[in-house]
Amino acid sequence: MNKMTVGIVSGVAAAVVVTSAMVFATRSDEANEVAATKTECTTERVVTNKEWGKNSVAGTIIGGAAGAAIGHQFGGGSGKDAATAAGAVGGAYVGNKVAKENYPDQEVSYRENCREVPAG
Repeated sequence: MNKMTVGIVSGVAAAVVVTSAMVFATRSDEANEVAATKTECTTERVVTNKEWGKNSVAGTIIGGAAGAAIGHQFGGGSGKDAATAAGAVGGAYVGNKVAKENYPDQEVSYRENCREVPAG
């Protein structure tokens, strides 16, 4: 081979080696960047409304009936009617409150959201 051919082949070989080294170095940096992240999670409170008023209506009706039955035990004549009405109103109020406390119209759950963020 003549000197010119040897020079061209050497130059091409050197270019291939340098290009390979640059590609390897670039990929190494990308791998380090991926490793330099961390997972960050947050917990989110989710409130879901249930069917509106279903439990509080039942509590009001049952409380009103129970209150009327208890109120009917008191008084005589028109006083008995007033006691029945007062018992019904009071029972309905208490039944509604109890139903709302024990069977809320909302359901609370928690959801975890995670994402990758840069470390550091």
